[in-house]
Amino acid sequence: MIQEIPRKVRFGSILMHLLFWVLSLVLFVVLIFLTRHFRLQAMDFQTAINIIITLLFLAVSVYINLLILLPLFFKKRRYLLFSLLEMSNISLFICLNYFVSMAFEGKHPNFLNEMVAEFILVLMFLVITTLIKFTRDSIDLQDANLRIKEIERENVESELRALKAQINPHFFFNTLNSIYSLSLDRSEKAPELILKLSELMRYILYETRDDYVSMERQLDFLQNYIYLERLRTDEKIKIEMEIKGKHTELMIAPLLFIPFVENAFKHVVKEKDNPSFIRILFDLSHQDKISFSIKNKKYNFPGQVNGNSEGIGLANVRKRLNLLYPSKHELKISDTGDVFEVELTLELS
Repeated sequence: MIQEIPRKVRFGSILMHLLFWVLSLVLFVVLIFLTRHFRLQAMDFQTAINIIITLLFLAVSVYINLLILLPLFFKKRRYLLFSLLEMSNISLFICLNYFVSMAFEGKHPNFLNEMVAEFILVLMFLVITTLIKFTRDSIDLQDANLRIKEIERENVESELRALKAQINPHFFFNTLNSIYSLSLDRSEKAPELILKLSELMRYILYETRDDYVSMERQLDFLQNYIYLERLRTDEKIKIEMEIKGKHTELMIAPLLFIPFVENAFKHVVKEKDNPSFIRILFDLSHQDKISFSIKNKKYNFPGQVNGNSEGIGLANVRKRLNLLYPSKHELKISDTGDVFEVELTLELS
């Protein structure tokens, strides 16, 4: 099947060329009848051969132009050399056709008029075939661009699905690890923790199938996650979540903010005698923009410079932002030593 497609394409192209030259032959004969008052009864073998040879010379000039001059000189912007060679191509046709006409019809009484007529004839064919070629090239280029865009769209969708698939196991792994630790300690928090986790799983498994979800559902998910984090930790961490504005109907890609929140909980200072905090702010005051920021007091592991180093979660969210909002987002990540801050702005218009 793969080999049949090029054959069909070549056959269709050859058929189009043959159709063009058959049509040209008909128009050429009609033109002779109209301009030279030629009668069909006067058509003989010699005249027919003369017409066919003239058409063959035209085909030679046309294909020299299409296959050699245009691709090798015109498209490479060597316009001066192209013009000189094109004039040589036209002169070749005029000379060959004139000498053949003399062989069949004898010397033409008006040499200048014959040269002008043949110049106009070959120039007309060159211009028409060049315009046809440029039109076909333009259509082929548009088709190729459409195919490229379709392939790019499919690649983007595949990559987004892969990134989303990476987010879910990464999130569940951290939470299940916490449940395992609590269950070993026979903590009374374990059942409630499992219940909250089931709610989060329901959201991730069913609602994130859509390309976009409302901010209202995203905020509910984040609040459940924060509640789960509060429940499973005994550390005194001051957690604040503020929501400005009321445009919770805005639609954005799912699971876009959770990597930042998860990263803050992962690297926040967890020493009881060391005051720690996580501050989350959503600004939903505008109908076409969402502003998000999260700040946490970070914990540096021994020998580690940046506590909130980018792991799988943050790396994935960067990729998703570049794919979903390539020119409509601004992400700033700052590290002041003991505080790690993320600011994200999304343009939805």
